[in-house]
Amino acid sequence: MNRIKQLFLIAVLVFSFVSSSEAQFFKRLKAKKNKKNIEQVIEPITYISDSGAYCLDELFTEKLEGLVADQAQIDFNLLANTPAPPPKKVWKDTCLDDSKVMIYRNKGEDSTFIDRKWLENADYYAIWDSWNLNPYGTKIGDFNDSVPLKLYDENNWSAPLHNTEVNSKFGMRRWRWHHGTDLGLNIGDSVFAAFDGVIRIAKYNYGGYGYYLMVRHDNGLETLYGHLKEYLVQVGDTVKAGQLIGWGGNTGRSTGPHLHFEVRYKGFAFNPTYLFDFDKDALVTSSDFVLTKDHYKKQIEQSKAQYHRIRSGDSLWVISRRYHTSISKICRLNGISRNSTLRIGRSLRVR
Repeated sequence: MNRIKQLFLIAVLVFSFVSSSEAQFFKRLKAKKNKKNIEQVIEPITYISDSGAYCLDELFTEKLEGLVADQAQIDFNLLANTPAPPPKKVWKDTCLDDSKVMIYRNKGEDSTFIDRKWLENADYYAIWDSWNLNPYGTKIGDFNDSVPLKLYDENNWSAPLHNTEVNSKFGMRRWRWHHGTDLGLNIGDSVFAAFDGVIRIAKYNYGGYGYYLMVRHDNGLETLYGHLKEYLVQVGDTVKAGQLIGWGGNTGRSTGPHLHFEVRYKGFAFNPTYLFDFDKDALVTSSDFVLTKDHYKKQIEQSKAQYHRIRSGDSLWVISRRYHTSISKICRLNGISRNSTLRIGRSLRVR
């Protein structure tokens, strides 16, 4: 009886092995067929990531060859289920259409088409990301160029708010860097696009900007509008200078109704008052603006700064000895006095 059981188990194992080999054979055959289909595709294929737009043409199909079905998705059903590579950059010369590129809105909620000029009007625009504020991967200390920017044509620009005043300036505020200018408003006031552009980000940021918009502009800049009560546009929408894009509010990390307004280049904010005189609803520069390293001077200095997080038992004398600096310099860098209370967990700049 035991002999019969042994023979039966051997037969089961042999059958399983043959079935598995047969399955693998047909799987390889299917992969070979898919490979042949891939090689026959001559029109471009567009892939969409969670936060960007990616274009591939026949030059990149070798990256897909031999891959079996059921692993990923292709934008249209020429080759269902072939994994797309996940680079961050859009290949600008290999899109489905001469003028349009498909993008996802936010994290894959839905998709839309944008004009490919929004990937080409500045060198760093080749990266499109509708979720992250600064996806460009550059360092502010590497900014050494003078960049000529034509801000507008035919006077098509607008202040983000009309008849307002500055509540809080750009720069170091208390012990944190403030990346924008805060403009006074009443909840529900109209907020306008500063220049012609396309909406790159429209979302809610908990503990930060609240409801906010990031607009990519024709002129190579991006502007941010934070703490909105509501935004009236979506990712991928094109807007004109002076167009109503949202209502002013007090959402996110805010101590009162205001608009947090930023101007950025390559992901780095510079002082909006280099461009705008908010008290007069005017530009302080001509349409031809040259962005230089000097506009980022304080941020570059800040990027080289050294900080100390206060712990139990620390005093200004102890901290100054540790970093071989003076108490007066620490006080000056942080806007405090020798008698200020050192709160555990707070960071002090020491250099």
